[in-house]
Amino acid sequence: MLEKWHEYNQTDVPIDTYEVSEVIQNSEVTVIKLMGEKNNMDITFGFVDSLRITDEGRRIRTYNENESIQKYRENFIGNPLYKVEQSEYFEWIKKESAGFSTDLEHYAIITENDLIDVLSTFPPTITNYV
Repeated sequence: MLEKWHEYNQTDVPIDTYEVSEVIQNSEVTVIKLMGEKNNMDITFGFVDSLRITDEGRRIRTYNENESIQKYRENFIGNPLYKVEQSEYFEWIKKESAGFSTDLEHYAIITENDLIDVLSTFPPTITNYV
């Protein structure tokens, strides 16, 4: 796997153990709500071209082959938001769209129980609350 995963926006994300509490998607916005032990966070995207929500047990290859997420994966404490370069998911959507979708970025949210992939031209905004 050639993908490169990098923590995204480390300054706005409080360190915690997060779980997905809700995903809201409509024609204007996609919001992924995360609930932590001490913090809660909304990760909001403008228009999303593609959204993939997968149980972590079905993404073992992704977990095992990406060295950059191994430390986080040990106990799932930290920043759950990543930006993915050389993304297989992006390459798939590019082929599916006959090359139309070329300006997308791949963001990934990892929790102990879920892995959410988002392809969007808009970067996320992060809202923290208690």
